Amino acid sequence: MITNTKIPLAFHDIVNVLMWDDSYNKENVISRIPCGTKVTYWLARAFTLSNMKKYSNKGQFTLSYYYQKNLPLVEGDLKSLLDFYLSQIKLLKSLNRDNTISSLIDVSAFMQTTEMHISVLPCPPVLMFIRVNLLCDEAHTELRKLYQFGSITKSDYFKQRRELFKPLNKFRADFATKVSEAGRLLRTFEAKLAGSVKNDT
Repeated sequence: MITNTKIPLAFHDIVNVLMWDDSYNKENVISRIPCGTKVTYWLARAFTLSNMKKYSNKGQFTLSYYYQKNLPLVEGDLKSLLDFYLSQIKLLKSLNRDNTISSLIDVSAFMQTTEMHISVLPCPPVLMFIRVNLLCDEAHTELRKLYQFGSITKSDYFKQRRELFKPLNKFRADFATKVSEAGRLLRTFEAKLAGSVKNDT
């Protein structure tokens, strides 16, 4: 039986940290899009439900059926995100290598590393999602280098950063919608079941 495992993480920019965990936001500000930590726990629950062979009740069966149908689509989206960020990292690293100044500057001066961990079920969709977030952070680091090395303007940096984060933010929002759909499906089923029981009595 797979149990929760403590997985170490390291992000190199505060924006990526905030995307990952709302608890790092000042004054308890909660992001409009569910943070990466929350999505990770949802993915672990979805994986567990989709692989159930025995059910404690019909509601659990309903959720299991929902995620059996939807989790493969989610994993496909995660694979696309992996490919996207790997290609971005390759491109951005190439652009940085082309700038001769890059070898003369110590980038550690403008990189702020935040280390943390998450205890979660180490199942395929969870590990894929964690890797996507780490790759997004790496791509962002390379993009920041482009700006710091004088290859792009500040406005170009912010514009490209928005485009870099957009696919990951969309995935988080889309999966939150799926979790909400599963909740509505369960509530509808329980309401019908309660009505059926009332009619029988």
